[in-house]
Amino acid sequence: MKWSLQQLQKINSFPYVVETTLDLNNTLNEVKSTGSETDILSFNSVNVGISINRIDHVTYQFDYKIKADMLVACALTLEPVPYVMDIEVSEMYSTNPTDEMFPIDGNTINVDEAVWCNIVINLPIRIVHENAYEILKSRNIVLGDFPDEDD
Repeated sequence: MKWSLQQLQKINSFPYVVETTLDLNNTLNEVKSTGSETDILSFNSVNVGISINRIDHVTYQFDYKIKADMLVACALTLEPVPYVMDIEVSEMYSTNPTDEMFPIDGNTINVDEAVWCNIVINLPIRIVHENAYEILKSRNIVLGDFPDEDD
């Protein structure tokens, strides 16, 4: 989903609220095809609520409510783990950006890109499958079992 400046300037009443569902699996596949690593395996659904406010004729505030239902790789076993992220993010966009604002490139705001970046930024560093230690044990891997250094 993209918003052009022309579309935004046609809105008469603010805040303007939009609810949408995004398919970020294509974005995920593009990221993986470049060789970039991510713990995200797939998305089941990404629901986004957007509240748009006009600050001035070239500056807009987008308040996102993102609920992403996804599968991520377990930090210990690499097995798929269901994970639901529910976050709220506020971003400012402008054709004359400051340090606190994102530039509007080519007169367009790319919502898919903003949502993807916020999911990646807010993903926990480590997600562990509830049966990770049993899975590792079935693979004959026992964590924390180190041989004596004196031997």
